[in-house]
Amino acid sequence: MEANNMPPTYIDISGHNMDIPPPRPDFSAPPPYDVAANSKLPTYEEVQREKQMEGEGPQLPTHPTIAAFVTMEPREPTAQQLDPENNLLGTDFMFLTSFFVAFLFNWIGFLLLMCFCHTVASRYGALAGFGLSLAKWTLIVKHSTELASHENSWLWWLIMAFGILICVRAIIQYLNIKRGWRLLSGTAQERLLFFY
Repeated sequence: MEANNMPPTYIDISGHNMDIPPPRPDFSAPPPYDVAANSKLPTYEEVQREKQMEGEGPQLPTHPTIAAFVTMEPREPTAQQLDPENNLLGTDFMFLTSFFVAFLFNWIGFLLLMCFCHTVASRYGALAGFGLSLAKWTLIVKHSTELASHENSWLWWLIMAFGILICVRAIIQYLNIKRGWRLLSGTAQERLLFFY
């Protein structure tokens, strides 16, 4: 087999010989993969430092404007803020807020809180508020209607006791969960949110 240095010839459709010129180097093409993979790109901070040194940093406006600058001192993140599992527990403020919403808006407030609140504190607060709301409405209905007679007074006391029992049980369970929250595993914490 002979090696010739002549450019290849091609025959087009009309049957004429066509010589193809050698390829021209393309300097706008990206570098080969080996070169790009082995090179180290500068970090964002290095690029910003270079821009500031060249004078391309953020420019302040030259015309007079009213500007307000707010500075916040960085706080030390606590262990509770760093651990996303602690977000499942909630705070005492959430418990009290949920308690009052469920107490004032009765079963509608209880259902809305159970659907939209995703912390243990707010769910147990809603349950405690609903229990006290049940006791409140039992007293209101017993003393304001003719349904309350001497024959079924035991039923009113039973419903009221049931409401108070729900409230007390929810408060005690929340306090017990709050006390032992750090000792529980992540799956046990999620289980407490959905099954109480």
